[in-house]
Amino acid sequence: MKIRDYIFNSLLGKSGVVFYDSRWLDSGGIGRFCKEIMASKVTADTKKIEGSLSQALSVKDLFLSSFITVNGAYFISPGYNAPLFPCSKAIITVHDLMHLYFSEYQSIKNKLYYDIIVKRTVTSAPLVFTVSDFTRQEISRWAKISIDKIIVVPNGVDHKFYHEAVLPIVRDRPYFLYVGNNKSHKNLKRLVSAYASSGLSTEVDLLISCKPTPELSLLIAELDMTERVVFLCGVEESDLPSYYKGAVATVVVSLYEGFCLPILESMAVGTPVITSNVTAMPETAGGAALLVDPYDINSIRDGLVDIWQQKLVRINLVELGLKRAQMFSWERSREIWDDALIPILEK
Repeated sequence: MKIRDYIFNSLLGKSGVVFYDSRWLDSGGIGRFCKEIMASKVTADTKKIEGSLSQALSVKDLFLSSFITVNGAYFISPGYNAPLFPCSKAIITVHDLMHLYFSEYQSIKNKLYYDIIVKRTVTSAPLVFTVSDFTRQEISRWAKISIDKIIVVPNGVDHKFYHEAVLPIVRDRPYFLYVGNNKSHKNLKRLVSAYASSGLSTEVDLLISCKPTPELSLLIAELDMTERVVFLCGVEESDLPSYYKGAVATVVVSLYEGFCLPILESMAVGTPVITSNVTAMPETAGGAALLVDPYDINSIRDGLVDIWQQKLVRINLVELGLKRAQMFSWERSREIWDDALIPILEK
């Protein structure tokens, strides 16, 4: 639908008109959430906003969402894009508050956008969506709003990850697997340093799904790990379950996550998980992963060694992980989404 069509529909809009911002479809983790939630009963009947998202404080994006709500329609987003003016008909999803903690997210534009526009939107909205109780608590403190109006819609596990149907990839050597991007909060430098100090590189590789940064490549060369740390430079969605399935363990030791879906995806295929004991990761893991201190290289190293050397630990984590993953489904997430929105939209 083109912008002139949004304007036309908004001008004709009554209180029941609802627009869903599907421009998030190609945006990584939020894109997965956007796609799955778009199949909910409520969202399936909405008018879809298509196209691509711009940067924070984009005049086009701010105008579009503002125009929709000013003219009486609802604007619902699976991401954090918000209208310029606070409005009770804008409902957004805040997946995390990363910008509060890491310099790479703290540009002047981002700070203005979150601290003024997003904060005002969640304050005036009838409800706010997020993906974990950890982030729910953070939003409540940050925006000074009641926790009761923040609804947790967790990420789900796609059926393609269920272990019975997944075959592992074939490699000459066993491997630990990291799935994610190369941003600083993903803590890849400490992960690589822990792997190098573990002494396991003679037996098992470390596969990293993203591309290396120049700093990370330099560190790996200095540690003489170039042959053992393998960058996949992107993994096709269709191949991801097989990479999980073939791993000794999935290792995600981020400094911050609002949810961390790779934890559950790995558990669903029957692969144990090593993850951080901070932010939302313990909540997502639910006692079914080996937790380590992401700020302590020795703690990460010990986790790698324990998983590799202790078969009973691996077996126990696999059993716990399979049960944990089954608690998360996109069907259930869509039900929560619908149950929260229906009373609002029917008013």
